[in-house]
Amino acid sequence: MLGYTSRMSSTEETISVKELQERIAELDYNQNQLRELNDEMRSWLDVADDDIASLRSENTTLRKQVKELEKVIFEAQQVEAEPCEFLTARDLAEKRFSVKEIQDLERKSNTTKEENKMLTVLVRNLEEEREEDKMTLSNLRASFQSMQMEMEETQLAVQHRDEVIQQKDLQIKHLEETMEEYTDIIKDLRTTKQELSKQLEDRLDEASFPVLAEVMGEDEGLVSSHLSLAEEIQLLVSSAEMNPSRSSFTDLTLVASDEEEKNGVLLDSPKADLSTEREEGLADASKTNIHGSSLFKLCIFTLSFLVSAVLGCVAGNLFSSNILQSGSQLMLEPYISVQYNALPPV
Repeated sequence: MLGYTSRMSSTEETISVKELQERIAELDYNQNQLRELNDEMRSWLDVADDDIASLRSENTTLRKQVKELEKVIFEAQQVEAEPCEFLTARDLAEKRFSVKEIQDLERKSNTTKEENKMLTVLVRNLEEEREEDKMTLSNLRASFQSMQMEMEETQLAVQHRDEVIQQKDLQIKHLEETMEEYTDIIKDLRTTKQELSKQLEDRLDEASFPVLAEVMGEDEGLVSSHLSLAEEIQLLVSSAEMNPSRSSFTDLTLVASDEEEKNGVLLDSPKADLSTEREEGLADASKTNIHGSSLFKLCIFTLSFLVSAVLGCVAGNLFSSNILQSGSQLMLEPYISVQYNALPPV
């Protein structure tokens, strides 16, 4: 679940970063367009300023010409006012030419005035557009700064998350290393456990061999050293099953002897001697069996206790005392829970 949530958060961060990049690209494009428009407007203003300057110069020249013509007209009026009877043709032609020039200059002055009015209107419109462009540029700058602040915040958040992810990766690597170390330790402990179990089996075989040799006696013979612990236990169980039959047989012989004594039947002396010797041998065998079984129980108990102590020292925290107690109980269960009616198992 943590990996899924981390993936979802990373996709949201990438989407937000992409949107921010697209907005920044749009802002840059709009800013470039506004700069181009500003440059064009500045060029138009320069051209308009040049036209206005030329028109002003032309206006000043036209005003000078108009003033000169007014002077000429005023002088002509004064000449006309003076009493002169004879006017030459040359004066009339000059007068007509000056009138035409005056009319042309008036027309030009009117056209220049109209053009000047149009240019002033254009200049005003350009100034208004320039102010609007300034406002839009200021708004775009403010939005761009806010976007830069958001980008910085997102970058800091991404860096923080990258640091957290790196820390988690380091923790995971450390955990993997510790897991590898624990697996190696477990393998070593398993190998040592196998070696100790083998040594234990060997020691149990070695310890059970002389005990069984003493218990079984000369009638059953020596037990071969290559038998395992399970086979030895099976032999002990089979011998325990055979002992109740022997005890029942002795009980039957005793009951039969009592009945024969009651009936007054006298036995011969060699038969009585044989019966007494047999009873003494069975008693001695029972005593030796009891002694051997007690020794065998004590040896198994001490060996199981030593094995549990050794495994506890080797395993440390991995194996608890409950497991060791259960193992010792399982090992000693066939020798503790069984209740024999006759002799104990050999």
